[in-house]
Amino acid sequence: MKKIILCTAALLFCIIASGQVTNEGKPASFNENFGGIMKKSLSEIRMPALDLEKIKAEDVVNDLDKSKPYRFGHEFKVDIDIKKEGTLDVLPNGDHVYRVAIYSEGAKTLNFIFNKYQVPTGATIYFYNDDKTDLLGAYTNVFNRPDEMLGTWMVAGDKIWMEYREPENVIGQGKLNLGRVVHGYRSITDAEVQEKALNDSGDCNQDVDCAIGNDFDAIKDRLKHSVAFIIMNGFVCSGNLINNVNNDGAPFFLTANHCDDDGTEATWAFRFNWISPNPSCATTANSTDAAVNQTTSGATRLAANSETDFKLLRLDGGLNNSWDLEFAGWDRTGDIPSYTVGIHHPAGDIMKVCRDNDAPEYFIRNFNGNATTELWRIIGGGSNQGWELGVTEGGSSGSALFDPNGRIIGQLAGGFAACSFTNDNDTEDWYGRFDLSWNFGTTNNTRLSNWLDPDNTGVTTLNSISFGAVLSVEENKLNSNIALYPNPSNGVFNVSNDSESRLTYNLFSLSGQLVGTGEMINKNAIVDMSANVSGVYFISITDAATNVNVTKKIVINK
Repeated sequence: MKKIILCTAALLFCIIASGQVTNEGKPASFNENFGGIMKKSLSEIRMPALDLEKIKAEDVVNDLDKSKPYRFGHEFKVDIDIKKEGTLDVLPNGDHVYRVAIYSEGAKTLNFIFNKYQVPTGATIYFYNDDKTDLLGAYTNVFNRPDEMLGTWMVAGDKIWMEYREPENVIGQGKLNLGRVVHGYRSITDAEVQEKALNDSGDCNQDVDCAIGNDFDAIKDRLKHSVAFIIMNGFVCSGNLINNVNNDGAPFFLTANHCDDDGTEATWAFRFNWISPNPSCATTANSTDAAVNQTTSGATRLAANSETDFKLLRLDGGLNNSWDLEFAGWDRTGDIPSYTVGIHHPAGDIMKVCRDNDAPEYFIRNFNGNATTELWRIIGGGSNQGWELGVTEGGSSGSALFDPNGRIIGQLAGGFAACSFTNDNDTEDWYGRFDLSWNFGTTNNTRLSNWLDPDNTGVTTLNSISFGAVLSVEENKLNSNIALYPNPSNGVFNVSNDSESRLTYNLFSLSGQLVGTGEMINKNAIVDMSANVSGVYFISITDAATNVNVTKKIVINK
């Protein structure tokens, strides 16, 4: 069975801009100048032993059901105050550094869920394994949320260090309490070669850069940049950035409603552009790993329903233009396309693609307790042959179904398709229908339309848009003429306006609620949000003369 081969043993940094995990700097303990200061005796906390055979027996059954998220890890509930349990060192400049190791014997990866995460400006948190070959961070105050929740990406190894540095001027302000530790017992990020097993990504899968037809390859090469691999504590799914009628790069993300681990999306983490540079195309050859590790954490649920099995999120951790992301378009007409394509992460594997050369059909079945759920079906059996190229598996759940124009018409809800050696097993898959999700129910939290077409323009199809194209030339000019600082702040933001225009602004909470409005008439202005609670907000600034608009993320940290 194919396994990922690592290209390099170099440190893997999370390459994300302000508002996300970054690769700016390293933990204090990595600096050799601190070797004589840092304590030799360090804190280590051990997790209980796992009954791995019982867990694997459960997975044999659960992995056959795509209506359940794919499990890769076991979750331990803990109550660990990092500042109390960690070893404290005081650096020459007065900064405090706390270090603690979490050990879970035999784990391939560990990731962490904080139930209290509030750190002051300037503080940093890093995660790294014992031999320092995998480094994650820094996490900073930009991940502070009103609910104080945070989920991290995975770090390879069974002993992972957390290192929290609190600057001298904010000593005592940080709160860091670990609520859950996820022991990754299935290898979904490393290159360990195992014997062939039911739960591995099958040999019939096609890496996303495999050719699937001249009529779609160019479209695929853009759409793959919309796809993310999601970890939800101990489970994985797939999903896509999705465009809205305003073409404004709002960080909307579509996945399946059944991608739910009974937790909260605030603790989810997302990885983009995990693509093999040396694709394996339905062979037993190995895929080569990508050194790119573009991750972000945290999301807010905007809308969902179980009948069409969709969930729309807003990603809270921010995105980076340098990642070359794409916001996928969509078609809500319900018209039956001539063929379909899927892009996804089966079994938490590196990104794959599948294609069905036949038209999908309207399909009604009992699904999620709804007796007459209307779905798309990729037809298996007979002359239809299911997927002609590639397949889906557990972990593919939530990934988009694209029509020949590269527009989303649904997301993976369930099915029986799987690999049979280097071929698929000629059975069916089902997708929730985008056209039915559009106006499902009557409220914001049950339908897509209120978010993807908030002004009710009536648009029925929308093309994808690249992150780099989100801002027009005029918008980029306006954006470059506006400086907003400090950010984060205690609620009072200074605005420098070099656009020589009168600007108006609207302030929105993370949930989209309008919390303030105002004007910036002078070159220098103040936006006072001190009455608002700590958290992430968005300020939408409009040039009153040209109606050009830009949106900036701002953080209040009291």
